[in-house]
Amino acid sequence: MTKIEVVVGEDGYMSIKAEGHTESVVCASVSTLLQSSVRYLQELSEQYPEALQVIVKDKPCL
Repeated sequence: MTKIEVVVGEDGYMSIKAEGHTESVVCASVSTLLQSSVRYLQELSEQYPEALQVIVKDKPCL
């Protein structure tokens, strides 16, 4: 099962966490949506660098 956790604070700050694995079509869909959203934000930050900064951090392998 893939679990998606969305946390929204009182100030509107939102975090999204996806973990786990399920059917390939579901995992591929979730992955595509999240990666597309990040890529869109990266493109937007290039157009408006004074207004938006996107930081993508790699999780170190253990």
